Amino acid sequence: MLKLLLPLIAGLLFPLAFAPYGLWPVLPVSIALGYASLLNAATPRRALLHGWLYGLGMFSFGVSWLHVSMTDYGAMPLWMSIPFTGLFAAFIALYYGLTFWLSRRWRLGALGFAGLWLIADWLRGWLFTGFPWLYSGYALIDTPLAGLAPLGGVWAVTLLAVVLSATVVELLRRRGHTSAPLVASVVLVMLALAGGQAGFTEAAGGKQKVALVQGNIPQDLKWLATMREQTQGIYAGLTDNLPTDTLVIWPESAMIEFYQDIEGFVNGEGQRLAARGGALISGLPWRDQQRFPPTYHNSIAVIGADGASSVYHKQKLVPFGEYVPLQDLIRGWIPFFDLPMSSFTPGHPDQPNLHALGQEVSPFICYEILYPDLVARRTASANVLLTISNDAWFGRSAGPHQHFEMARMRALETGRWLLRATNNGITAVVDPHGKVVKQLPQFERDVLLGEYQPRQGRTPFMIAGVWPSLLAALAFVVLGRHKKPRNPIGDL
Repeated sequence: MLKLLLPLIAGLLFPLAFAPYGLWPVLPVSIALGYASLLNAATPRRALLHGWLYGLGMFSFGVSWLHVSMTDYGAMPLWMSIPFTGLFAAFIALYYGLTFWLSRRWRLGALGFAGLWLIADWLRGWLFTGFPWLYSGYALIDTPLAGLAPLGGVWAVTLLAVVLSATVVELLRRRGHTSAPLVASVVLVMLALAGGQAGFTEAAGGKQKVALVQGNIPQDLKWLATMREQTQGIYAGLTDNLPTDTLVIWPESAMIEFYQDIEGFVNGEGQRLAARGGALISGLPWRDQQRFPPTYHNSIAVIGADGASSVYHKQKLVPFGEYVPLQDLIRGWIPFFDLPMSSFTPGHPDQPNLHALGQEVSPFICYEILYPDLVARRTASANVLLTISNDAWFGRSAGPHQHFEMARMRALETGRWLLRATNNGITAVVDPHGKVVKQLPQFERDVLLGEYQPRQGRTPFMIAGVWPSLLAALAFVVLGRHKKPRNPIGDL
């Protein structure tokens, strides 16, 4: 029984390495303890249980904030929302159960374990709609090891974190073949240090003034019809008297009405800014009436002097938040399945980027910023990254902080400035190294005035994407299978 506590405790430690806690040294400790528990598993079946317990600890604590949206805004009682969150964590934990099971079954060492870990994380990002949350590499965003991000993205940083942690365990135990994982760890660390010093992108033109508007409208009031005029007044007031030649950004669902129903107001705000040399970019729902029946999108539009000059429709929708799988069967069961704006249609993958004030803007709405390859692909010709979000669904929990930390990694991977506008935080300007330049406090109504430097060029990650890291992971697994430990994996 005590041996089952080790992987569970190790998994519970894992989220402490991420925001808002920021205890990144806990990450290698957690992974090392998880790997040690694998070495304690006498059989593949036992390893499956150890891995599942590790993942259960990781996600039951790491994404416990999911119940906030269900309880506070989905009218689901705690006695129901907490088990729902637990069931989700138990399901996602299976990825780590499979990783441990295969590692034990194939008698892999540190290299193979790290390779399987990365492959499982990659699968978790898109299989069954995907949940690309809490990859190990994100916790290292403020360390020198993050220098791997421009070379191989969060994938390469994750691979380094796992192989390094598992190699330490191998060295301490003085078991098996440690030369290969040790060499791999040293090479990856050297690449990280070199990548942190390299400059893959360059400035493209002068600095641009930007104003990120944080309306801070309470989530329980935001969707009320009686709040519509007041919401318009709040954003119009915050946008008044801003400096000339400023790019003004309103967050996701700043307006809850469809653009087609409030064209007069939105276009009027855009025209006022355009007359002063500026431009407005706003998140708002969009109704496409050219189709029958009409389709509805979660969108972001550049509002010019002549109305919406360009619009982007969100591609990666959040299950149950923006669309309901099997909705004909489950809508009406509980109020959570009928949240506002939960009938969106995803946008086309080949949509063009937005253009504002002479710059190409790569837009991402909320959840989309978590997809490294999507961001890298869309940013090839863009000068700046833009993400808008409404993290008010998750209150004062760790969720918004984790989301922001992961968004910062996209800036580092692409060598671009990142502009992030939210309804109630975290609104910020991030530089191409993933460092926060300016940030508004959460839960305050304010405008963040700043500047960004347009950039051009491509990092190695933007060119190759996840594939080098995946191929390295596969090579680690193959090498691990052919160089089995001298002593079978067994009990300590």
